Amino acid sequence: MLGNDITERQKKVLYCIVQEYINTKTPVSSKRVLESATIERSGATIRNDMNRLMRTGYIYQPHTSAGRVPTDKGLRFYVNELRKIREEIKSKSTHVEVAARFPIGDMEKVLTGAAKLLSSSTKGMVVIEKPSPLTLRIKRIVVTPVSKNFSIANIITSLGLSSSIPIQHSELDETEKIEEMLNKVMTGLTLNEFRSKLRDILARINNLSNLNNFKENDFGTLSRGFLEITERLSVESYEDYITEGLPNLLSNERINLKKLQNILAYVASDTFYKELFELENDIFIGKEHGLRFLEDFSVMLGQFYSEDTPVGRVAVIFDKYGRYDLVIDSFEFMLNRLSEYFTVVSRNI
Repeated sequence: MLGNDITERQKKVLYCIVQEYINTKTPVSSKRVLESATIERSGATIRNDMNRLMRTGYIYQPHTSAGRVPTDKGLRFYVNELRKIREEIKSKSTHVEVAARFPIGDMEKVLTGAAKLLSSSTKGMVVIEKPSPLTLRIKRIVVTPVSKNFSIANIITSLGLSSSIPIQHSELDETEKIEEMLNKVMTGLTLNEFRSKLRDILARINNLSNLNNFKENDFGTLSRGFLEITERLSVESYEDYITEGLPNLLSNERINLKKLQNILAYVASDTFYKELFELENDIFIGKEHGLRFLEDFSVMLGQFYSEDTPVGRVAVIFDKYGRYDLVIDSFEFMLNRLSEYFTVVSRNI
């Protein structure tokens, strides 16, 4: 287990070195450890402790006569200790957090605002996985004709998330009746369920022709329009992310031009999002996350909810020598606010 290979005093020395380096970005000397840590020992003892920390891989010396810099292993020890302290404070706290009041509005704007705020407070790059309408219950479908051969279908879901899908089709006159048919067979389903049950749904439309408001002579046109629109809905791709703060990564002084170019190419690819969200909800330091060209950064991932249902995830990529306490506070605050927002929205839709 991390930390079992060093003494309690050496743990204090290590914690102090990491804290000092994060605050100053300057290699930490034994003299600085003595000045900032409450350790009643001589300079020789602290230097011996620092040599032990070097041998066990927690810190390294960038060059002779320089102070010490924490490695990823040292940062991992620090973050684990920081989390223990935070959990102890939480367990003793009687503070009750008051739920924020959110206006029911444009979800895209809410998520973009959250991403910008979190990026600013963490000095990192934020990626928010938008709730997918594929997994949300359909409340209503609205088909708005733009011309004889072009319509906009709006799918309104249980979170109030509205997806607008442009649809090109053959000439249709009865879009209102087609809309009614869509709502009869799709309301209450998720789009994933709709896709898997499409064959059964298409078989059911014949029964709809017997309804009073569908005359036999116009059902051929209605069914054709229905088929064209449902086909478009069933193949629509909804995977989407909101990204803010890439310049925060690129301005890191440890990144050379070649690595900067590699980072730009990587984060612009679909592979990046796939690999990022394959990670579990946790903090990954440096090489722990395995994301290419991003070993100078740490990654934090978490989930936000509607009631108890997960609806999306947030990832923050930030300097691995950043202020973990502030990043964790900002991250948890934003996850809580987003969960409150989507819970309030779902109760009001």
